[in-house]
Amino acid sequence: MQKLGISVSRSVRALARAGRLDADYVVYYGQLGPAGLQDVVQHKPVMLHDLPEPFWLNYENPFLDSVMVPARQMLDAARSPWLSTGIGASAEPQAHRGGPYREGNVEDLQTRERVIENITRHGRRLREWAGVPLALENFNYHPTNAYEYICEPGLFTSLLDAIGADMLLDLAHARISAHNMQWPSWQQYLQALPLSRVREVHFTRPGWQRDQMVDLHQPVQADDLEILDWVLDHTPQPYVTLEVEELPEDTVLQQLALMRQFLKNR
Repeated sequence: MQKLGISVSRSVRALARAGRLDADYVVYYGQLGPAGLQDVVQHKPVMLHDLPEPFWLNYENPFLDSVMVPARQMLDAARSPWLSTGIGASAEPQAHRGGPYREGNVEDLQTRERVIENITRHGRRLREWAGVPLALENFNYHPTNAYEYICEPGLFTSLLDAIGADMLLDLAHARISAHNMQWPSWQQYLQALPLSRVREVHFTRPGWQRDQMVDLHQPVQADDLEILDWVLDHTPQPYVTLEVEELPEDTVLQQLALMRQFLKNR
């Protein structure tokens, strides 16, 4: 049966402690640090996603001791079957600036060649360091200097090939990129990605800011499930992670029940 997980939150932690969380695993974010990991891993299997900031594969030197020491502690404690993180950005530095997407200054935009070189070199090193398979996540395009090049399906695929990595498909990111990059449809954008290499799907409902689609991690609805159904028909039995924002406990339970029924009925 297809594995179903959910991203960590206060409500998810509480439900897991109470034995009421109907999820096969919890996704724990490396940015949270190792302190809170044991509170999760003693109740549910954990999938580690991302490393502590400021780790980005496009940066000139992301392998800082302040990053890699706690990252190793978390990966060893989680015992995840694979490590996942983002494919990288296109500016150094870049960050959230009060919104749901990342931004960088024009003068900090890297060249395509530098982005490819850094992500390839650092991705190979990260895969060797992890000691488990590496799954790299697609990102959501916005014209903010942080997402240039990396949301192009052809470049994304070639980076995975060069690194020897699998894919974490963030479905909301793909829908956002398809719209914001003006692809004819989300199906065509997804078909251009290496779907045969997908190990895990992050699933949530995107939102809107004026004419741009944005990643708000909203509760999923029926039309989102229709898109996920298409994705699962074109991927090799990946884990499915419900990646939603902080929600009340009853809403978390409703969302997981919806997902369980959907996966059971496929």
